[in-house]
Amino acid sequence: MTSGTSRGRRRRLGGYIFEMPSNRPRAAGAGLRLRLSKTRGRGGCPAAPRWSAPCAALLLLLAGCARRDPSSAVLAGELRLQLRLDPDPPIAAHNVLHVELADAGGKPVDGAQIGFASAMPAMGSMPEMKGGGDVTALGNGRYDVGYSLPMLGDWTLTLRVDAPGHAHAELRLRVSPPRKGYVVDARGASAARENAPRTLELSPERQQLIGVVYAKVERRPLSLELRASGRVEIDETRISDVVLKYDAYVEELLVNQTGQPVKKGQPLLTLYSPELFSAEQEYLVALRSTGSGGSEQLARAAEDRLRRWNLDEAQLAALRNRGNAEPRLTFHSPSDGTGLEKNVVSGTKAMAGMVLYRIGNLGRVWVIADLFESDAPHLEPGLRATLTLPFAGGRALEGTVQFVYPTVDPKTRSVRARLVFSNERLSLKPGMFADVKVSVPLGTRLSVPDDALLASGEHRYAFVKRGEGELQAREVKIGAVGEYTEVLEGLQEGEEVATQATFLLSSEAQLRSALPRWNHP
Repeated sequence: MTSGTSRGRRRRLGGYIFEMPSNRPRAAGAGLRLRLSKTRGRGGCPAAPRWSAPCAALLLLLAGCARRDPSSAVLAGELRLQLRLDPDPPIAAHNVLHVELADAGGKPVDGAQIGFASAMPAMGSMPEMKGGGDVTALGNGRYDVGYSLPMLGDWTLTLRVDAPGHAHAELRLRVSPPRKGYVVDARGASAARENAPRTLELSPERQQLIGVVYAKVERRPLSLELRASGRVEIDETRISDVVLKYDAYVEELLVNQTGQPVKKGQPLLTLYSPELFSAEQEYLVALRSTGSGGSEQLARAAEDRLRRWNLDEAQLAALRNRGNAEPRLTFHSPSDGTGLEKNVVSGTKAMAGMVLYRIGNLGRVWVIADLFESDAPHLEPGLRATLTLPFAGGRALEGTVQFVYPTVDPKTRSVRARLVFSNERLSLKPGMFADVKVSVPLGTRLSVPDDALLASGEHRYAFVKRGEGELQAREVKIGAVGEYTEVLEGLQEGEEVATQATFLLSSEAQLRSALPRWNHP
């Protein structure tokens, strides 16, 4: 039976009546509506259904119409997503987001890694709220994302999809329970192309709350500070030994304590030596015989012998004036300094070649510093160095690098450098340990403050200001490290980078998607 009323056409199939809309033109995208009712039997009771082939075909048609229209899929780059909220609207408890993932040709995509995050912006004194989700793969391109909302209101749901053979895609939905449905944020419904910059949206108020401060990437004079520990040692070029060149006996010690300060020319000890007495007599005899054959040569030979035994011109003149030999001789200090060693006592028989005293001048000292093997290319004589003593309240002494040893210690893998420091107040004692810094000037180089970089293993990242409320996470290759860090690659001069809050920004960026290397290991 067919009816041509304004309500549409009716067709009886078995025990059911199907009402179809009239032939009036429908708006674009309008669906096909069917009304199904049972026929009435006698007494107004529904008639028993009588199924027929046309009825079964129509039921199959209805089932097909119940499927989702592929044109309603949300595009995220080269992927198509069918989304359904369960329940709709979401509630302030556990919810599920049903996701059907397909490629551009409609083929289901399995094996995808899906990330999920929910966020509600800060409102007044209430801080921003965030949450995550649990993703379950159901097969045939279907995934369920379980998540919880602590309260109703405006929420942003973010889906990040990494599917094999497809570029990373990101999709943002806005839900506002108790209102039904969702709205797709156009800014998030596109794929992040390979190596394309990823940005972090953060309002100026939020940046101010977490303490973001910007600094410019610019060229600055940089210097590299090499830090090391060092040992104070005596300057070997300022050590003098008092050596005896003939056998003698010590009669009196005038400097009788180790560590006693001495001046150049100060008497050290008095010796008695029969050999010295005999040599002086030979010299005087040769002088008295001057004019006879060969006497002048003998006098010069005897005088040279006494000089080699360390008698100076004044002592020889005194000998000539006296006219008689003196078996006792006083030794004098050859330089200013401190008696580092004293190897004799009164009455000792001193043999030829014996070191009687060792005198060192401590007004200038060496510091032997052990630096890392990697610091060797930067070390060279003439670099400025600074020395501090841990117990001296931070007082620093200025010095220079005098020499870099040509070998590396095979056990400690360290390279040694010899530094020279003035020690007029004798505050540096040989054997002390000190902290040393060697400053290596690098010239003017592109750099950023050290706190603008986020460390992730061997890699460094900076958050670059791209506009009002937008930052881009960018990998940076660095050089010399200090208060300012040299930039080799990744940043351009004049750009602004965030400082003092990089750790909080990394959390805000949800690092897996904001840092390219973390997303594509």
